[in-house]
Amino acid sequence: MTVTLTTTPHDEGIPLDDGDWVNGGMPRQSYASPWTVASPKHAAIVQRQGRLSESFAQTVVDALETYLEPPTEE
Repeated sequence: MTVTLTTTPHDEGIPLDDGDWVNGGMPRQSYASPWTVASPKHAAIVQRQGRLSESFAQTVVDALETYLEPPTEE
């Protein structure tokens, strides 16, 4: 599973810091977009960007879950 990484800041985007990467990285300030989840086919993956820390990945998963919760009835 993937989420989009973008250099465009959005209100709900999660900023990546250099310390969030176990290896690899991005050349500019980037943000994870937890509302854009995808399951790419193996053949579509051309190059690995890097590996993010488990704590950052959990932060993204926690944010993603808010998009999956049913709306509350008022």
